[in-house]
Amino acid sequence: MSIWITRSEPGATALAEAIEGAGFKPFKAPVLTIESLAFEPPGDRFDIAVFLSAHGARVAAQSVKGRFRQAFAVGRQTRQVLLESGIEARAAEAESSEGLLASLPDMADQRVLLVSGVGGRNILGLGLERRGADVERLDVYRRVPVSPLVDCAEIDAAVASSGDGFRQAAGVWFAAGGVPELPVLVPSARVGALGPELGLANVVECAGADSEAVLAALRSVSKGVLGLDDLENS
Repeated sequence: MSIWITRSEPGATALAEAIEGAGFKPFKAPVLTIESLAFEPPGDRFDIAVFLSAHGARVAAQSVKGRFRQAFAVGRQTRQVLLESGIEARAAEAESSEGLLASLPDMADQRVLLVSGVGGRNILGLGLERRGADVERLDVYRRVPVSPLVDCAEIDAAVASSGDGFRQAAGVWFAAGGVPELPVLVPSARVGALGPELGLANVVECAGADSEAVLAALRSVSKGVLGLDDLENS
């Protein structure tokens, strides 16, 4: 069973290795690349820093390290990247801006640094401001769409890790002559809700964006595509 990995690097390679180790055939063709931006590290100190993606953590962790008392991460991957940079961070169980916002403590009169990429929904920033926090946003990267060549006949399912990625992947898929029935694994209900709009309604919601969550959902999907015996013998 061939799985199209649409997420950007370095996550694409990490997921491809996990998928291959589980007996699937990965097809790595990201539809977004990450471009780091020049930025000026904040001169002030903050009560809290919130990292909204693993990309932002990779780009900015060393530059902002030591400028805050406590750190929070949007998910487990982001927390792991921060840990590798020597930053201890808490992550919400629900890996989304909404999940993180719900898990954060009272932040009235707190100075908060949001480390993020250009664009996005800014749900977290607006939510914290409504709670009385003084929020400063630091954009350290941007996503650049790309259109890889794909052979639709060789792809049994796809993995999309964000709303932007899902939109771009759908455009690439249909431009290559793909069918609407393609199973697409997504990290949340919010991303999955884009499926009907994009013409891809066979959406499978994973319990997050990390490899373990993707593999758990992929094993379930594979039973319908191959059959359990075929998977075990593949």
